[in-house]
Amino acid sequence: MDPAIIARAAGAARAVIGVTLIAAPATVGTPWLGEVAERPGARYAIAGLGARDLALGLGTLWAASGRRRGARAWLIASAAADAADLAGVLRFRSALSTASAAGTAALAGGSTVLHAWLQSELG
Repeated sequence: MDPAIIARAAGAARAVIGVTLIAAPATVGTPWLGEVAERPGARYAIAGLGARDLALGLGTLWAASGRRRGARAWLIASAAADAADLAGVLRFRSALSTASAAGTAALAGGSTVLHAWLQSELG
């Protein structure tokens, strides 16, 4: 499959995740983080994470669409954000359920690898 198509799909998926985290932080956060996601401070942090993902997703989608507009920088930023998420879940895994830690690590790790590969292909 064409890396540009994959990059656009990854950007769109990240943007959708971002909107979901912004719109329903407690609803999305509770299965992921447990009861703590119900607290206002946690909802604020989850929504902030959503804003980050929305911006990265829309930037990637825009940059990878049509004329090549420097998608590499957006893909590197996405890989870095996902690597930070992976590091965070590994560091604080004891505060998460096993399923949540494993799922988050798999998603963040897989996305890090995907975005690193995409930036090398589109760079």
